[in-house]
Amino acid sequence: MITSQRYINPCRRCPSHYMYTMNDLQTLSSEKSQQICRTTHKSFEKLVAQIQDDKTFQNSSQNKQHNPAIQLAVAISRLGSNGNGASLGKIGMLYGISHRAIVLYTQRVIQILIKLKHKLIMWPTIEQKREMSQLIQAEDFPGCIGFIDGCLIPLSQPPPNDGEAYFDCKKR
Repeated sequence: MITSQRYINPCRRCPSHYMYTMNDLQTLSSEKSQQICRTTHKSFEKLVAQIQDDKTFQNSSQNKQHNPAIQLAVAISRLGSNGNGASLGKIGMLYGISHRAIVLYTQRVIQILIKLKHKLIMWPTIEQKREMSQLIQAEDFPGCIGFIDGCLIPLSQPPPNDGEAYFDCKKR
């Protein structure tokens, strides 16, 4: 039986409060909310409503999990960033949590989103395709029903057709 426990080096704990709590996130302006959570308040709240009751957020441990909305905010902040912005250190400082918690929250949210993919991700109906095509055609892209913006989703290679004409906002 273990009667005591010691660390060789002192254990450094993260602050026990969040830098951003749910109250803070809900009171942010739309612009700030989109910068941090990579989505609008309305979309964030809809997604929280979809995932908050999932069994993944339940456990039988004496240590209760953090609010599912905070876990979602952490995960989408991480997934919506790249480079140094996606670092565990930066996200940890933003929310006042450990690197391990960031990884766990991200894994949990991804597991739930995979379970809900058929409910959350749908191919547009014929009518929706027609509407999108008309909107995009008005911008001089005939026959197009959607597009990917390299500013939003950095592509590792230029598209095969007309790749030399492709530039994102950083001219890559």
